[in-house]
Amino acid sequence: MKHTLHFVLMILFLSTALATLAQVTKLSNNTNIQSGIGLATVGVMYDDNGALWKTDGTAGGTSQYTAKVVLDANQSLLPTALNNKVYFAGVTATNGSELWVTDGTDAGTSMVADINPGTASSSPSDFILFNNVIYFFATTATAGRELWKSDGTTTAIVKDINPGIGDSHTDNTIFFINNNILFFTADDGTHGTELWKTDGTDGGTTMIADINSGSASGEPQSFAALGTNILFSANDGTNGRELWKSDGSTASLVKDIVSGADSSSPSDFLLFNNKLFFTTVTPLLPIPLQLWATDGTSGGTSMVYDFSTAVISPTLFNAVIFGNKFLFNVIGLSGTEIWSTDGTTTALFKDFNSGGDDNAFLWPDLYAFLSGSNNWHSRLFNGKIFLQADDGTNGTELWISDGTANNTAMVKDINPGPNSSVDVSNLWFYTQSGIYFPANDGTHGLELWKTDGTEVGTSMVKDINSGGDSFSGFVMFFNGHIYFTADDGDNANGDLDLYVVDESVTLPTTLLNFTATLNGKAAQLQWTTTTEINTKNFLVERSIDGTHFQNIGSVNATGNSTQKTSYKFDDASALNAGANKLYYRLQMVDRDGKFTYSKIATVQIVNGKLFVVYPNPVKDQLFITSNASLNNAQIRITDQSGKVVYQQQMTNMQTGTPNKINVAGFNKGVYYLQLITGSDVQTTKFMKY
Repeated sequence: MKHTLHFVLMILFLSTALATLAQVTKLSNNTNIQSGIGLATVGVMYDDNGALWKTDGTAGGTSQYTAKVVLDANQSLLPTALNNKVYFAGVTATNGSELWVTDGTDAGTSMVADINPGTASSSPSDFILFNNVIYFFATTATAGRELWKSDGTTTAIVKDINPGIGDSHTDNTIFFINNNILFFTADDGTHGTELWKTDGTDGGTTMIADINSGSASGEPQSFAALGTNILFSANDGTNGRELWKSDGSTASLVKDIVSGADSSSPSDFLLFNNKLFFTTVTPLLPIPLQLWATDGTSGGTSMVYDFSTAVISPTLFNAVIFGNKFLFNVIGLSGTEIWSTDGTTTALFKDFNSGGDDNAFLWPDLYAFLSGSNNWHSRLFNGKIFLQADDGTNGTELWISDGTANNTAMVKDINPGPNSSVDVSNLWFYTQSGIYFPANDGTHGLELWKTDGTEVGTSMVKDINSGGDSFSGFVMFFNGHIYFTADDGDNANGDLDLYVVDESVTLPTTLLNFTATLNGKAAQLQWTTTTEINTKNFLVERSIDGTHFQNIGSVNATGNSTQKTSYKFDDASALNAGANKLYYRLQMVDRDGKFTYSKIATVQIVNGKLFVVYPNPVKDQLFITSNASLNNAQIRITDQSGKVVYQQQMTNMQTGTPNKINVAGFNKGVYYLQLITGSDVQTTKFMKY
């Protein structure tokens, strides 16, 4: 059996950053660079000793630039830069491990705060960027390991969640952002590890629900977004680990999939056709054996396919969406296969090696995933996806597919004959002209290759270590170039050298988020990109059935950027579309005419009626009137930064009856009022003067 259980190696994808391209230049020798982040004018990296390096893409401009601090060996650089600077846990003999910042210069490298004064360490970890503020956990002698925040100037504890010296941070602490809410898990010392949220204030940091009542832990995990809700698995102590959801105000069990105290352990969520697909276990085996789907309701949660009779395990991590279906891997005792489902019909996609191990793995755009994109499962190369497979004759080689079995073919037999050339554990890097990937042709060892999806367009980039393996891993993408490490064989210790591919590389647009909400009488669409290269514009498309879309507008793109860029488009004719639910998507168009689609965002219009607020602008008293009776609604007001400044649960809103909100204490400025009813969120803007 050839390379059967490589699924474990998929986890390793998260620990390796990426890079790639054509003529190759060595930038440093035997420096053992580990990873890096591209800023506006410089790439910031660190080596195996934690020393900080920089590069401008030339050998002369690549060097260790500061001796003030080294990176904490237990941490890494914050994946998302803030204000063109990188934050990290840095170690010095004087201050221990504390919060540091760098812009790629010695002068611009400094300690942000000595959180645990003196030589003791606060050891910042679990960094996440939310509304231009960095949230993380840190330790002090008086408060234990708790939630902190920093905007780069002011650093403060958010809340001593576990009062005294107890830790609220756990080994399984998770952050997750949805609907402008920062969710996380924490232990307050009384209720065990449960679901929390924060707006950055002590009062706004609260436990959402004590899922496993008392001191036992609900231990929420495996978070995924579905509209304004998050779905996750948790254990309430009665039903085992099952499917739960939360809108940020409360949490509830969606479905007890395996009845009684046994657990289904939902995980591996994939958003497809407005449902979340996921895998579950059975009481007999603690590995995923069933594929399920949910719309967030108990009645809308059902099994899609039961793999347990064949004892094969589905995994959705590297699933790839093709229109009305998606491909995914299943792993069994006899090998790894690729299957397909549209949510109704589920079947083997293609039998690459009849009677043998297909060793077939999909190769989605992992760089988009590591960059934080939420549409990486649907990112394709000219409508196709690369994959690996073994046909029983040529070994494991590179293949390409348009999502149909008939148009799935081997790109090239790189290592001629029955020997293999590629392996899923070695990673790859998508560009608009193809992919870069490591391969072994049986003569030159493991080296960097590139392909445009054709046999003639598949070639080795450079034989760095003649006759031996050289390629180690991708480091980063910076300024249109791919950086990687390799061993040229000049050191018996196998120390790694840093290389850059000189040919300019164009990446697809990386979309971080895309949302649609009602704002007054218009549907407001907002999206953020983290990478743009040669992007021309965004075509906004609307549908009333989720299938047939029409173009309703265009927004020009920045074009080239490696920083977060936000966009907005208002559909002023939303209420005249003649539907209670509208579907929106973006067509992201490049300057060469190539394009990809975003995920679909939806807006719910209740009988075409909206609530109104008045007066607007307002000084003291704001009134909200609903055009429909609502038995259970929530009013939430946020400022322009997204911070929640007011919340109220409305148990009985009557048609036409004004409800008064005192805004006299609000600061002057623009605010957004949201009326939340079930899974529907409607938003309007008002001015306080």
